[in-house]
Amino acid sequence: MNEELTQAAYNLKEALENDKRVIALNESEKEMESNEEVMRLSYAYTSVQEEYNSILRHFKIDSAEAKQIQKKLYEAKLKLDSHPLVKKYNQCYHEVRLMYKQIQTQIFEPFQEHNCKEKR
Repeated sequence: MNEELTQAAYNLKEALENDKRVIALNESEKEMESNEEVMRLSYAYTSVQEEYNSILRHFKIDSAEAKQIQKKLYEAKLKLDSHPLVKKYNQCYHEVRLMYKQIQTQIFEPFQEHNCKEKR
């Protein structure tokens, strides 16, 4: 039984690695991470995040200073997320995430024990 279970787990792992959605995600990730424009947009977003975190150490979240940086943060994130390679990656990621959710629901969820008892 243990050998069969181990083999089934390896077969699942191999099937996932060879799934066209996972392959597309991995290729999209490599393409995105090697693109200079995406790297520049990502760096800009990270820099504004750091600036925002710094502002929050000195000002309240609803202060004018924080709101100003929050707007810059939103704009930087929007520029990054709007890049075609990032959009492609996010679509691939969404498809793989749905596949993993389906695997979780169909294969593993029946084995989860729920220790919480209903209060009556």
